Amino acid sequence: MAIWRAAVIGVTGTALAVMLGLGARGVAAQCIGDGNGDNTVTIDELVKAVHRALSGCQDDGICSQPTQRFPASGQTTSYGPGSDGAVRAGAALSYTDNGDGTITDNNTGLMWEKKDDSGGIHQFNNRYTFGTIDPPYTMNGTMVTEFLATLNRPPCFANHCDWRIPNVRELESIVDYDIPYPGPTVNAAFNTNCLTGCTVNGNGGPMCSCTDSGPHWSSSTDRHPPANSAWDVDFFFGQVFTSAKTLLFKVRAVRGGL
Repeated sequence: MAIWRAAVIGVTGTALAVMLGLGARGVAAQCIGDGNGDNTVTIDELVKAVHRALSGCQDDGICSQPTQRFPASGQTTSYGPGSDGAVRAGAALSYTDNGDGTITDNNTGLMWEKKDDSGGIHQFNNRYTFGTIDPPYTMNGTMVTEFLATLNRPPCFANHCDWRIPNVRELESIVDYDIPYPGPTVNAAFNTNCLTGCTVNGNGGPMCSCTDSGPHWSSSTDRHPPANSAWDVDFFFGQVFTSAKTLLFKVRAVRGGL
């Protein structure tokens, strides 16, 4: 009993808080004290939490384990041992159509604007400029002044007023590298029932989700001097390029994220 008491006393307040699940929310692989979820920590649960922490915090229902959130490439075709399609590293691509013109990535938590073929602001092949090619190379092109301005004008698209242009890594995360040329190299959630007159939410036409097999702007500037180019993702191949900010490319809005 004396040895056990010494072990408990030797635990710092911070470490004990982590063992009991009192640390920051969302921390992966930490032991929980409230084992049965009743919002109270009993002596028995305290003993179990400390014991698991001191013995390596194995996943036996007392400790939580980290969840993979980095999306896989989508490739499932194997080209030999160690190839992407054989290893399939990362979380399997997973999306939820919210029925309101948006799609949520279940891995990243990002909410994406759906595209359609109705001729409006969500038209899948509308094109916009990024910004200026002269100092200070500001992102003030029509994708901001026309596209985002429309989505974020109250009551705002899908009742959210914080739509933005995704950064290059966010935009590349929706590429599905198992889709062959000529694409579009995206999961079916982003390319379903794309017919003339279809809409993102089914209002005024059949519901659809469209993606153009071409370059789409990100919000990321190419830092190679001068900063007059920005990164774009081409959904023909899923490639990433840099292009002059005055060029006309497609865009897809995003919001949120984990």
